[in-house]
Amino acid sequence: MHNNSHYAKTLFDVCSKSNCTSKIQSELKLIEYLYTKTPAFRLVIITKRLSNQNKINIIKNTLTQFDSLVVEFLSIIIANNQSNHLLDIILRFNRFVSMHSDIKEVELTTASKLDDLTLRSLTNSLHNNLSSQSKIKENINPKIIGGIKLRIGNKIFDNSVSYQIKQLKKTLHNM
Repeated sequence: MHNNSHYAKTLFDVCSKSNCTSKIQSELKLIEYLYTKTPAFRLVIITKRLSNQNKINIIKNTLTQFDSLVVEFLSIIIANNQSNHLLDIILRFNRFVSMHSDIKEVELTTASKLDDLTLRSLTNSLHNNLSSQSKIKENINPKIIGGIKLRIGNKIFDNSVSYQIKQLKKTLHNM
């Protein structure tokens, strides 16, 4: 695993166990902002004129409003001479967060409105199979004739009648 990925993954794992991923993510956004927009902050992080220990002391004394996990993370990055990769590590951390996000958006398309019981049953089935909470957006599209079409993230599961007809046409055309 690439070093930057290793730092990001470790931080993500610690956040997941402590259930503080979104808090740390928003604090890292602030760190990213400080790093890109505040020359004095960036200088402290990357300068060769200060020893790593001095940098760590400055970080600990100035970022008192931040979660101790963020301060510790920055200290580790500095101590391991990875300061130049800070933005990349934060970017990778954010990718881990979005990849493992508990809320998946599911788009459900049917030809006509589903009754509450069917919708609830389908929702429960999706929660169990995705092992996460899903936000279900229901679409009604009479053009699919019947059946169901699901979009989970960027995957599409099409079991609509219109799709099956298209597949049948292709098969017949190729005979």
